[in-house]
Order: sequence, then C-alpha cells, then structure tokens
Amino acid sequence: MEPQKKTVDEEMKDLFREFKDKETVKDPWNFRMWDIEHKYFFYENNDLIAAPLDSRTPEQLMAVVPNDNLDFRNRPIFMGLTGKTKVLSCLKSTNDEPQLVILEKDIMDLYRDTKEFKNFSFYVITKGSLSTCCFESAAFPGWFLSTSIQPNMQVGLGKLKGPEILLFHFEKVASTPK
Repeated sequence: MEPQKKTVDEEMKDLFREFKDKETVKDPWNFRMWDIEHKYFFYENNDLIAAPLDSRTPEQLMAVVPNDNLDFRNRPIFMGLTGKTKVLSCLKSTNDEPQLVILEKDIMDLYRDTKEFKNFSFYVITKGSLSTCCFESAAFPGWFLSTSIQPNMQVGLGKLKGPEILLFHFEKVASTPK
C-alpha cells in the first residue's frame, strides 16, 4: 500500500520542526513543484521555465529551507535550485514592478543568517485544496510566484485575479544518498 501523501500544511509543519536547530541541519529539503496545469520547473539558459514533463529533460527540484527570521505563522521559506548555490529572489524591475530573479547565493547561508532577507522569502499559503498552495513574495505583498498559461514560458510573479497560474502542488522528495 502506498503511503498517504502529506498535505502542504503537514509538509510545512515537518519542515519548520526539522529545521529548529541551526547547528544540526546540513542540507535543504528538495521539493517537486508543478502548477495546476501540470507544468513542471526546468532550469535552462539561466531561466526557470514551466513546461510539461518531458522524458529528455530532468525536472528542476527546488531546494527549500525555512526563514525563521520572519514570523513562522506565515510559513516563510527560501527557495532555490537544488545544488544550493542559486536562489529565487524578488526585486524591483526597471519598470518598478517586482520581478523574479535567480541569484548566485548559498541557500544555507541565508538560513543561518539572522537577517530577514525578505527579497529571498516566500510565504506558503494553502489555497485551492489541501494539496495546493501559492507562494507570496515577502518583499512584495500581493505578488505571487506564477507560471504562464502557455507552456515553456519563464516562471515569474503575478497578482491575484491576473492571467497567470498561482496555484502549485508542492511535494517533498525523499533524499538521495550523495
């Protein structure tokens, strides 16, 4: 019998409980993410792309750690690409709107630091069902991680009631030995 999949709430409780002691934690947890239209994340040419799963391209798992320098009740997390050296960040673009960028930074350095790092933080909000959620930018309230309705487009930021997809499945992947 296959084990019961955990809800987003259960995954977040486990994550925050596991990461209580900064001295013992060595690695981020890896999560598989896909939007409600079944587009997964892929990293190509320095861009994070959302596209249907394809056997020739491995999906990009997301490295996740909590940000315990912000209010834990909002479930703030840092997200990066597996490998720990590239993280998602929200910055103002030249047209003054928030944009999603991938920066060279060790996700574990963010975790161990005592700064808030709001531009690197996302609040996990259960929405739609117990197995889906959205990710609100801590630096830009009202802006969420988003994918386009069209496949093979860059992952970005969008607002509620916009044309973008804001709901994601978020599932912890069992760690693999190194």
